[in-house]
Amino acid sequence: MYLYNKRKISELLNTVQALKDIITDDTDDSFSCPYDKLIICSEELPSQEFLAIIKPAMYQTEDDETHYRYRLVYELFSVQWKQMNPKAATTSIMLNPWKHRLTPAAVLKIIDFVIGSHHFAYVVKSDDKVDYLHTVTSEELSKCLFVGYQKKPPTNYMMLDQTFLYGKSKGQQVKNYDKAEEQGISDITWTRVEKTRKIRDKNARLTVFQFLFDDRSDALKNMLVVDTGRFSGRDKIIRRIKKYGTFQAAYMSLNAQEKRKLRNHEAFKNPKMNLFEAFRTDLDIWLSTSPILRLMKTNLDAVEKSWNNQDISYRTDMKVNPICSEYKPITTSLIGFNKVYSPTRSNHFSEHVIPLY
Repeated sequence: MYLYNKRKISELLNTVQALKDIITDDTDDSFSCPYDKLIICSEELPSQEFLAIIKPAMYQTEDDETHYRYRLVYELFSVQWKQMNPKAATTSIMLNPWKHRLTPAAVLKIIDFVIGSHHFAYVVKSDDKVDYLHTVTSEELSKCLFVGYQKKPPTNYMMLDQTFLYGKSKGQQVKNYDKAEEQGISDITWTRVEKTRKIRDKNARLTVFQFLFDDRSDALKNMLVVDTGRFSGRDKIIRRIKKYGTFQAAYMSLNAQEKRKLRNHEAFKNPKMNLFEAFRTDLDIWLSTSPILRLMKTNLDAVEKSWNNQDISYRTDMKVNPICSEYKPITTSLIGFNKVYSPTRSNHFSEHVIPLY
């Protein structure tokens, strides 16, 4: 296996202007992003330009903790390539848009830098999140958090009242946890709700560009912070919360008729927070940090609509240059291209690129 010295990698990659622009970007302090982590895969190997830059930091080791022959960890991303498991993707890139304050344009720019074009990269895992900042602890939130699609009570991890797990890690697990504790911060209350979504069906995976502008109707769906203050002390649900410790466990203890009645209560109809709506608001704010990219998507949608499905084969081949005006292009060669270009098509469309910036 080949690893890359982290100190040397930082020295090498910190000289790349495209990455320097991202690191030094003076993003507003109110930066909001609904994604804690993204795992992006591709059947393409890293570009020769990328490999040439990082080569001086490479060394061989017997470490076999991953299923890839090459593994690199850098401040803004980590990447693995040349899989040893034939079922795995050729290249896997891990990004944390929230932690590293990456705009949508920066996400695409990093992928373009690593593999040459984001058009051949797909999102296979996302950690969707909403921060419930400075208002309630994770334990307090567990007493009013409802996860509609989970059928079992949550697990109080190590009985510390800091992390509550809804569902199994192999499924669409939800975590309600003390983010301040995780970050080593002791003087604030900071609770996060996070849902991990893995797209196992390869045919269901969206390209990164498609994912960024997907309506994400699956994200934190049927998840509410129920306004338990609307219940009276005589209501059964309150007694059950005191008995079982969490709202989810109390709800699961009710029979079908009691559950239906509860869902029609004002505490459900007017919750303290609808986490799906909160996620969508954060997503909209995050997308607004790359306005030119958003304009590209709007114009591309208009072009596709004008075709009226008359030439499906051509429509699916169209590519869009992703680099927004807030960033300088890495290189003029980093634009989308079509691997199966047909010479019978008009030369007017030979590049298959819509330059909308």
